[in-house]
Amino acid sequence: MNAAPAGRTGAIGALSAYHPNRPAARVDLSDNTSLWGPPPSARAALAALPDERLSRYPTPDAELLVAELARHHGVDPSCVAVGCGSDDVLASAFRACLDANDMLCTAVPTFSVIPSFATVNELALAEVPVAADATVRAADLLASGADGYYVCSPNNPTGICMDLDELDALADATRGIVVVDEAYVDFAERSALEHLDRHDNLVVVRTLSKAYGLAGLRVGYAIGPADAIARIVVARGPYKVGTLAEAVAVAVVRHDGAWVRDRVGDVRALRATFTERLRARGFRVLDSEANFVAIQVDDAHETFARMLDAGVLVRAYASLPVLGDLIRVTIGPAAMLDEALEALEAAR
Repeated sequence: MNAAPAGRTGAIGALSAYHPNRPAARVDLSDNTSLWGPPPSARAALAALPDERLSRYPTPDAELLVAELARHHGVDPSCVAVGCGSDDVLASAFRACLDANDMLCTAVPTFSVIPSFATVNELALAEVPVAADATVRAADLLASGADGYYVCSPNNPTGICMDLDELDALADATRGIVVVDEAYVDFAERSALEHLDRHDNLVVVRTLSKAYGLAGLRVGYAIGPADAIARIVVARGPYKVGTLAEAVAVAVVRHDGAWVRDRVGDVRALRATFTERLRARGFRVLDSEANFVAIQVDDAHETFARMLDAGVLVRAYASLPVLGDLIRVTIGPAAMLDEALEALEAAR
């Protein structure tokens, strides 16, 4: 475990900007966004937006979107907060529910921006390695004695979900906030939302960037206890979801459920087939429930470079705790995965 407090003095200056390695490539499987384009209602919503909506501020808290998401999930609007992507909501949740010098604990490897969120919110960060099978266990996290916990499920970059019984054990054993990042949960079988009514310290964060195909509009949201959500809204600040983003998001959530389910079905089927093909060729593939697969390799940087030479862009992770080197490949249409498999074979 590595725990290091991050005070204000010099902390911001020590941060590096987020720059994903995204050189141009014929086949881009690096971002985990939808490779099927936006849902049908997106362009219609944009075309129907009156001009005056563009010259005025949006509503402070995107109330129309909050109401639509609350209806969609069957919760009260007071239990929903929205933001500029799930990143914005996550950072606001940490700021709202933890104090300076509190400790945030997470299992690693996980979402790479979490250390930056800890630093800018003046939190100590405890990083606990995942188990040998890449799962996250409550006892390992709780051993840190942290004040709050972050769980990415399905996890990025592994694609593995935290078992809901383990999540219950974590939330039951702490008074601190437990934030579950479900950016990829549409592609999984189960969600922490199923257990939300069991805990008053559980906040679930989601996004419309993945299954809903709206990454360019930056819409994320949290669902949780009303008191925690109220604090998140204050910590987030007003006007974080723009007029265009709100109009499109409302239309897509309201009208495009069938389209989203069809695309999720496509991804699950292609993920299973791609995984089988990789394993048949001797590749070591983790059991993903996300819209990507993680492949263990001997040298991630070398594999990345050789695949890029073949015109295929993926994401490389080197020297990860427990897992070593990984290549992460987004699930896209079959023809793109064919090229990825060919490039992986050539990169051996």
